[in-house]
This record gives sequence, structure tokens and C-alpha cells, in this order.
Amino acid sequence: MAREMSYEMTRTIEALDALTAGFRERLVAGEGLFPRETEEQERARLAYNRAAREHNARVYADRERMAREKQAAENAREVAAVRKRLCDGCFCELPASGVCGNC
Repeated sequence: MAREMSYEMTRTIEALDALTAGFRERLVAGEGLFPRETEEQERARLAYNRAAREHNARVYADRERMAREKQAAENAREVAAVRKRLCDGCFCELPASGVCGNC
């Protein structure tokens, strides 16, 4: 059973057909689908892209720096924990009492 199209659907299809015809005319004329950028728009776009790349590089460098600092702090904590367990005189591992029996 065929459904009848509503008036709104007919208008939508007509609008889409007109839009498609317009795109087709622009493509045939060699204009492309979008208008070409002016030199000023291109310079602005390139400047924006350059600023975005520089910002991303700074963010990446900051993240790398913070990761290195975090790793260094973790390493320092581990070294401090190991040093606590070692005797200052002979560097042997201290027993639970904390008194070295070798020195």
C-alpha cells in the first residue's frame, strides 16, 4: 500500500533537489562546494593552526615534565625507604629492632 507524501515532505524534497542542483552547478563550473578562502582568511586560519600546535606542544611538554617530576619523587621515596632499612656504617640491612649487629 503506497503512502501519500505530506505537503511538508514534498517541500523538503523540493528544497533538497534545489540544493543538489546548486551543488551540481558549482561543481560543473569548477568552483567547488565551498567558496575559496581569501588571503586574509587563509592567513588567519594558518595563524590559528600554528597557535594551536604551539599550545599543544606546551601542554605535551608540561605533561612530560610533570610525569618526570612524579617519577623522580617516587624514586626518592623508594630510595629513602631503602636507606632507612640500611645501617649507616656497614650498609647491611637492619633487623626489625633497628640495631645493627655487625658494627
